[in-house]
Amino acid sequence: MVKRIFATTILVVAFLFFATPFYKTLCLMLLWAVWRKPIARRLPERHRKWAVRGAWACLLLTLWVAMPRWRINSGDQVRLVYLDKEGQAVHPPLSHYVLSTLLPEAEIVNFGIAGVRFMAPLIREMGIGQTIISQVQDDIAAGKIGNFFAPYRRLGLCNPVSGVYTQLMNDRLGTGQEAVYICNPRHFDDEATYPLVVFCHGYLGNWQLYQGLWKDLEDAVVLSIGTRGLDGIFNAGHIDRIFSFYIPLLERMGYRIDHSQIHLMGLSNGGSAIVSAMHSRHARDFKSITTISCNLGGLRRVPCQVTLIGGGRDNSAKLMPAQYRELKRMGVDTALYFDEDENHFIMVNQREAILEFLKGRFEFPKL
Repeated sequence: MVKRIFATTILVVAFLFFATPFYKTLCLMLLWAVWRKPIARRLPERHRKWAVRGAWACLLLTLWVAMPRWRINSGDQVRLVYLDKEGQAVHPPLSHYVLSTLLPEAEIVNFGIAGVRFMAPLIREMGIGQTIISQVQDDIAAGKIGNFFAPYRRLGLCNPVSGVYTQLMNDRLGTGQEAVYICNPRHFDDEATYPLVVFCHGYLGNWQLYQGLWKDLEDAVVLSIGTRGLDGIFNAGHIDRIFSFYIPLLERMGYRIDHSQIHLMGLSNGGSAIVSAMHSRHARDFKSITTISCNLGGLRRVPCQVTLIGGGRDNSAKLMPAQYRELKRMGVDTALYFDEDENHFIMVNQREAILEFLKGRFEFPKL
């Protein structure tokens, strides 16, 4: 009995620590294995076998639901679509699927935050200032850390394979895989025509976390594209490819895209996509371009709307108020969402307010 109680204590602590349904379910399965015999002995003998089998079946079904989607054409609102060189959807490589199952993104975030908490005294001793790690520490101290998990919860039953592993494999093993996230409108109608929002990630790749944010744009198709590796540095070639490859891809998949309502967003390093778009021949093809947590370089007058979103405690965004004024002076339709008390994670910390701001800015047509 002592061993059973000790094992139960460990499993309960692990259940409370883990962030993902997959690992929480594994804890429950192990807990059931520990207590199965004592519980079964208390049941009527005629029901015992089926009760035990039923419990295992329920736990296995829950574990299966918690695993990423393997199907190409799932009905989920958010999907990660792997592409071959011809732009046809293919199944994810088995290695990517296994990694995404055993190391879910939300669990990586969970362990990363735990590590920052554990290393807090060392980080303070090293005198680390306005770094990403110190800003995570600030959010932990301010009780904001739950905001990092909210986007994963917002995904609901949508459980795509992680796009980060595609780029990680490309970086480390020299593979040439490509995958994009597609977020459907909440009430998708394949006969309707929708605006398109193209999102360009920052450093460390194209995360599920962002999809938990963009799925709530609701009235648009959101396409999250990636760089080949994890750097998140976009260039003019990526901008050209939106029009030569990605939009035709979506239209082949049956999406009806409103070409007068194409919006581009770039976060952190992904702000390089906004700079590239401003200097691209496609600048007039976007209705709006939006940079999040990233200063712009090479300001110029552009024919589309420009939106700036950032925090005053973020060195990557501190020039935004001045850049906003300069763009207004040039006669550019510019809007600014800026909070002096926010850091590099303003999009996570003020998700609802910024999404409402963006919806008003994009002015999606009512369907």
